[in-house]
Amino acid sequence: MSLKPAGGAPGDATAAQMEALAEIAERFSFGELRVSHEQNIVLPHVRRDAAPELHAALRAAGLATANAGLVTDIVACPGLDYCSLANARSIPVAQRLGLRFADPDLQDEIGALRIKISGCINACGHHHVGHIGILGVDRKGEEFYQITLGGSADETCAIGTIAGRGFSADEIVDAVATVVDIYLRLRASPDETFLAAYRRLGDAPFRDALYGKAA
Repeated sequence: MSLKPAGGAPGDATAAQMEALAEIAERFSFGELRVSHEQNIVLPHVRRDAAPELHAALRAAGLATANAGLVTDIVACPGLDYCSLANARSIPVAQRLGLRFADPDLQDEIGALRIKISGCINACGHHHVGHIGILGVDRKGEEFYQITLGGSADETCAIGTIAGRGFSADEIVDAVATVVDIYLRLRASPDETFLAAYRRLGDAPFRDALYGKAA
């Protein structure tokens, strides 16, 4: 169950939603729910024939966002808004990206894509294993964001490769959109995921699109 509505802070839920979740867990999952490292909720032990009723309950609570594993299912650390260790804000970037890719049809077209954001090198947002990772850095007192590509935390685990120089807070959302656009343009078929396309194509087309061929 996703906690990533368009424009929302990743992993946040209201007090009313938490009350609703407690009731839903009592009804459908033996009173048990689990918070995942992806900042979502897992309801275990749910009967398959209860799925329609469960979905209706989630919709009534505003908790039925169907984007788990997609481009708007973004993991983000608290960032500079809440963490004294951070170099840059994370949550506003996640919110702007969520709105940029909010169209459900676009999300389905893009398919499986993990974006992860960390506000500093401590990597609490796991940016280094994001298909697209974003790392907040400080540049002479200004917030900048470094993009990494090709990370993975599954059975084909890999650390993402730094694409190049960082982008300002005003530039980072467009930069990520550029990476996604290049993937959609160059993928072998609609079934080829971002990670598979990146591993086939390598860094070059993404770097060229972000920085120009002379970079």
